[in-house]
Amino acid sequence: MTDSLIHRGPDDEGYLIGGPFENEGELPKCDFIKCPYSLAFGHRRLAIVDLSPQGHQPMKYRDSYWIVYNGEIYNYPELRDELEKIGYEFNSHTDTEVIVASYDAWGRECLKKFNGMWAFVIYDVNNKKIFISRDRFGIKPLYYYQDDENFIFASEIKALFKHPLVMKKPNRDYCKMYLEKGPQEHLRETAFEGIYRFDNACFLECAIEEIFRPFKERKFWHVTPNISDEPYNEEKAREYSEKYYQLLDDAVRLRLRADVKVGSALSGGLDSSSIVYLINQHLKSNNQTERQETFSSVYRSRGTEYCDESQFIDTLARALNVKSNQIEPRTEDILKEHEKFVYYLDTPASNTLMSSWHTYKLVKRSGVTVTLDGQGADEQLAGYLGYLTCYFSTIPFSQLFREMPPFLSVPGAIPFLIYGLIKNILIKTIGLKATVSICNFFGKKCDIKPVNKVLCDDLELSLETLFHYADRGSMAFSIESRMPFMDYRLVDFLASVPASYKIHAGWTKYIARKAFDQRLPDNICWRKDKMGWPIPEEFWFKNKYREVFFRRLQSGQFLPELGIDFSKTDEKLLFKNYPFDFLMRCYVLETWHSVFWRKG
Repeated sequence: MTDSLIHRGPDDEGYLIGGPFENEGELPKCDFIKCPYSLAFGHRRLAIVDLSPQGHQPMKYRDSYWIVYNGEIYNYPELRDELEKIGYEFNSHTDTEVIVASYDAWGRECLKKFNGMWAFVIYDVNNKKIFISRDRFGIKPLYYYQDDENFIFASEIKALFKHPLVMKKPNRDYCKMYLEKGPQEHLRETAFEGIYRFDNACFLECAIEEIFRPFKERKFWHVTPNISDEPYNEEKAREYSEKYYQLLDDAVRLRLRADVKVGSALSGGLDSSSIVYLINQHLKSNNQTERQETFSSVYRSRGTEYCDESQFIDTLARALNVKSNQIEPRTEDILKEHEKFVYYLDTPASNTLMSSWHTYKLVKRSGVTVTLDGQGADEQLAGYLGYLTCYFSTIPFSQLFREMPPFLSVPGAIPFLIYGLIKNILIKTIGLKATVSICNFFGKKCDIKPVNKVLCDDLELSLETLFHYADRGSMAFSIESRMPFMDYRLVDFLASVPASYKIHAGWTKYIARKAFDQRLPDNICWRKDKMGWPIPEEFWFKNKYREVFFRRLQSGQFLPELGIDFSKTDEKLLFKNYPFDFLMRCYVLETWHSVFWRKG
């Protein structure tokens, strides 16, 4: 099973075998424990903290515990000091050993002390217990198969299929939902029948015999949003922006802890640029002379320029004197590269994700092992235009007519403003229930929730999809992606900040912009046209690969099983009658089915 995960851990491998196994001798590096149940742990290591053999996993602790673990606990030195003061001793300088010692000292409460990303399984030898946990946001993956006699787990789904008991079958209900709504990486169910996702911010602690029965994970953390309609105040805005800067700065500081080279993915927007700036400041304060490196996908070729962010990337590189590594995906390689990424992703994505794939490919070439990336800021600071509708549909009229005019100049904002205004007027004149009925009649989504509540919902429901992409894209090249915006202290703080400090004066992410004003170039800090991590897919698939795209949909083998048949659809009508993002999902789904079934 672990051979299929060599990309996640090329530096070391290890196994723990216990119980009545018939072929124990076929597995190298075996240790044995006495257990009435068959128990096997396997691990592939990407060495980042304490590169010595002392970091080998599965790791034994005090003859009482075994652990397999994927991730990083960034505050492990502080936790180690705390544990040493109460009598604990350590044989390594790893965060792995700190996790097990923390569990021994504080039990399940240790999870609340961890600042990081993780998925781990601990076996308590003395008490014959299993302790499983996954980080607050689901950054690190954990999947499992379960029946009356077996519990099989892995970091990626493809590893589970190496076990003879686990059959590979598509989950048609999930796939139908994917076509309708896009990826649903937060759900327990996956695109494969019988394969489940362990929930984020959860743990399971049980006797080993209970692991074979259906279980319900228990939450150890949740975020509580501030849903007040508090109006903007300049003095408070300064306080909030300063606090934001301090928390993000400390999140970056912790995530720079590594015994390998660290870089950052740079898209050209405010979020990734903020990370690059803070890394730059820390390197300077520590008198580190090694030149900072950033990594970016750019699109300078004819026809793809509408996705190009290179001017902003170059501006930041000059301002901070960093080494900017850039790559432009070759159109002729897109189909082959996309199929590779589909394999590493396991489940179908919303698009090809070629910008992410090529960026990490570039990182690999450089010798950098860790990147600090900007995922998660938009979903906490109301960075997307869709949040304007939520904001302007729920705030008092006095705020609405003061706040709305500056947003009229924001590219693409007007439809969201109008819809928000209409909903606000309807709610105040005919009531909430009637407004919802009218919106539903016209086929419009009508979530009448305060912005901060919507942000917290997205934090729980949609962000895990982005983390899935980041984890698979980086780990495909044996790179660890770290996300400072997902420091739980920062998340808790931003949830407490009223929405009027996130959406203000014609700007989204207002306090973040205010925090980096005079620190970042103005054309980055105060941009209104940021595109995210853009990919010129419409250009590729409506031009060079138009025929390939159409034929895959027309001759699809899996789509008809889901009730979608393009076999008699004319090419021109296909592009005319269906939104491109839907067609893209159909194409990705057929590619996924081909990769995992027709190609193996």
